[in-house]
Amino acid sequence: MRKLSLRQISILGVALGILLPAIVFGYFVTLSRYERELQLRVRGPMVQNADMLARAMAVPLWNVDKEVTKQFVQAVMRNREVVSVVVTDESGNTFVRSDKVRKTNASVLTEKRPIRLDDKIIGEVKLELTTEYVDRDLLDDLYKLAVGLVLQVILSFILIWFLFDRRIVRPIQLLQSATTRLASGKLDEPLVWQRHDEIGNLAHGLNQMRLNLGELISQRDQQNILLQQELKERLRVEQALRDTEEKFIAIFQASPVAMSVLRKTSQYQIVDVNDAWVRQFAWSAEVILRNLDIQENLWRNADDFVQILRLLERDGELQSFEAWLRCGTTDKTLLCQISGRLISIGDEPLLILVQEDITEKRQNEKDILNMNLTLERRVSERTHELEEANSELTVVLENLQRAQQELLRTEKMAALGSLVAGVAHELNTPIGTSVTVASTLQQQTDEILIQFAQGLRKSALEEYFKNAKIGTDLLLRNLSKASELVTSFKQVAVDRTSANRRMFALNEMINELVTTLGPMIRKTKHEVIALIPEKMMMDSYPGAMGQVATNLINNAFIHAFDADSRGTVTITARFLDVDTIVMKVGDNGRGILPANLSRIFDPFFTTRLGQGGSGLGLNIVYNLVKEVLGGDISVDSVVGKGTTFTIILPRSAKKAENKSPLLNT
Repeated sequence: MRKLSLRQISILGVALGILLPAIVFGYFVTLSRYERELQLRVRGPMVQNADMLARAMAVPLWNVDKEVTKQFVQAVMRNREVVSVVVTDESGNTFVRSDKVRKTNASVLTEKRPIRLDDKIIGEVKLELTTEYVDRDLLDDLYKLAVGLVLQVILSFILIWFLFDRRIVRPIQLLQSATTRLASGKLDEPLVWQRHDEIGNLAHGLNQMRLNLGELISQRDQQNILLQQELKERLRVEQALRDTEEKFIAIFQASPVAMSVLRKTSQYQIVDVNDAWVRQFAWSAEVILRNLDIQENLWRNADDFVQILRLLERDGELQSFEAWLRCGTTDKTLLCQISGRLISIGDEPLLILVQEDITEKRQNEKDILNMNLTLERRVSERTHELEEANSELTVVLENLQRAQQELLRTEKMAALGSLVAGVAHELNTPIGTSVTVASTLQQQTDEILIQFAQGLRKSALEEYFKNAKIGTDLLLRNLSKASELVTSFKQVAVDRTSANRRMFALNEMINELVTTLGPMIRKTKHEVIALIPEKMMMDSYPGAMGQVATNLINNAFIHAFDADSRGTVTITARFLDVDTIVMKVGDNGRGILPANLSRIFDPFFTTRLGQGGSGLGLNIVYNLVKEVLGGDISVDSVVGKGTTFTIILPRSAKKAENKSPLLNT
C-alpha cells in the first residue's frame, strides 16, 4: 500500500465506491452540518477571541506586563476548542504562549491578529482552535446515519474514508502545518516523511526548500552584519578625518607664528598661509597664492630660499635658519627665524615653514649689548653718587639724633625746673612763717630777759610761756611741712636724675609724686586722684615711672581740658596676675580724634604746637614704658568723654646691661 501512487489509490477508491450516490448524498449532508457546527462552535468564537485578544493585549504588551497578559490568555484557554494562544512582540519574539495537549489527527484552525497601539503594530496574537470535538460529534452523527444504511454502504464508506484519510487528508494536514511553520520563519524543525508518493516528494521538496531558505537567511544575516560593521567603520574613519582636518585648520589659522605650506610641482609653490603670516608680511592670502612672482620676490636674497630647500630635502627638517624677507609693496624687510619640515600626504610632498619675526629681538639684543658696554661705568658713577648721598644722610641722621637727645634733655630739665620752682614756691610759705615765728620768739625772749633782770612778774612769765608754746607749735608744724616737701622733692629728684633700680611701693611713689606736683596742680582748676592699693611692691625704676606719670598728667592738663573747665585725672592700678600690674591714667576731658590716635606716640606730633605742647611728652612716655620699664602702653579715647592710657608693667623689670639714654639725659 505504501508504494501505490496517489492516482492508483484514487482509482481504487472509485472502484470501491459502488454506492456513490448514497456516499455523495451522505457526504454533502454531513459536510453541510459539519460546516454549520464548525462555523458556530469553532470559526465564530475563534474570530471573536482573536479580535478580543488583539484589543486587550495592546496595553499589557506595551507595558511588558506578562501577568495581565497571562490572565487574558487563560480566560480564552478555558474554551475547550482552543488549543494554543501565542502572543509575540513587534520583533517576532514570543511574549506569552499557552498550549493544550492535542490529538495528532485533530484538525487545527488558526487565526492571527496584529496588536495595535495608537495605529502602530506592536505585536501579534495567534489563536489555534481544534475541530476535535466537532469532528467527534460529526462521527457520532455518521455512526447514527450508518445504522440506517445497509451494511455495504457502511463498509464502502468506511473503506473509502479510511483510504482517503490515511493517504490524502492527513498528509495534506501535515504539509499544511509544515508550510505554516515555514511561513512563520520556523526553519529549525525538519519535515520527515516516510511515504515515497507524490505527497512524499512534495514534503521532501518543502524540506529541501526549508534548508535552502535557512542557509540563505543565515548568509544574508552574516552579510548584513558585515555590511553594518563596514559601514560603521567607514563612517567613523570619515568622521575622524573630518575632525582631524578641522583641528589642523583651526590650529594652523590660530597659530600666533607666521606659517606657510608649499607644494612641489615643477618648483615649490605656496598653497596656503595662516592669518599670522598675512598680518606679518602684509599680503592677502588670495594675492600671494595666485602670484608666483610675488612669492619669489619675498626673499631679499634668493639664495637663502635655495639653501633652505636644499637643507630640507637633505635632512627632512630645518631649525633656526635666519633670512631677510620683504613685506608687502613697501621697502620694509624683516629678519625671520625659519624652521620647517618636509612631509608627505599620500604621494604629494608638502613643505611647512614657520617664519618668526626676530627683527625687534635682534635689535634689542644689540641694544642690550651696547648698554652692557656702558653699564659698568654707569654703575661706578651711580655707586659713587650713592656713597656721597649716604655720607650726607649719615651726617644728617647724626645731627637729628643729637637734636632729638637735646630736645629730650631740654624737655626733662624744663620739667625738673618747673618742679623745683613749684617746690620752692611751696616751701616759701612754711619757711617764711617759721622765720616770722622765730623772730617773734627771739624778740619776746629778749624782752623777758630784760624784765627778769629788773624783776620778773609772774603774769609776764606766764604770757611768755603761752606765746612760746603757740610759737613753737607753729614753728614745728611749718618746719614739718617744709621737711615733708623737701623729703618728697629729694626722693623724686633723685629718682629723676638717676637710673637706680630699687624696690618701692607703687602707691607711695605715686603719692609722693602727686605731693611734689601739688604746687603745679593747685595753679590749675583740675585735680589728680590716685587710687592705688597699698603694698603693691615693684622692683623697677621709680624715676622712669615718675617721669611717665608726670608726662601723662601734664599731657592731660595741656590737651584734655579747656582753660575754664574743671577736670579730673585718675590714676588706678591693679594686679593682672602675680607678676604683672596694670596701671591706668585717665581723664574726663575732650578726648582724642580717631585720626590722631595712631600718631600720638610719634615724636614731635602735637595738636597744641606753640600753646604748651612740644610733641615729645608722649613719645618719652612710650620709650620709657617700652625700653626701660619693659612694659606696654595703649590708649583708648572717646571724643567728648575722655582718654585712658593703659600701661601693663612687669612687677620686676628686666635687667638691661645698657641703660636707656632717656634715663641719663
